Amino acid sequence: QSLSAELRSLQAQAEETAATHEREAKTLREQATAVAKQRDSALREAEEARAQLRLVAEARAAGRRELLEAQREARESREGQEAQRRQ
Repeated sequence: QSLSAELRSLQAQAEETAATHEREAKTLREQATAVAKQRDSALREAEEARAQLRLVAEARAAGRRELLEAQREARESREGQEAQRRQ
């Protein structure tokens, strides 16, 4: 009987260990899924930030071109006024 009782005890321990491992595996799968969702979200946010940065860079470049054009026009206007005064 003691051998039979020991076998039942070992079987119960094995079943409990298997159940514990299954719970841990399920928890790890859930954590992996959550981390994957966080990663995907972070990648989307990074792409959105890159797109916004491109837009800002394009707007800055356009503003710089407009400034340079305005400076050129102002210089030409001054030069024209000076040329008229010299005549």
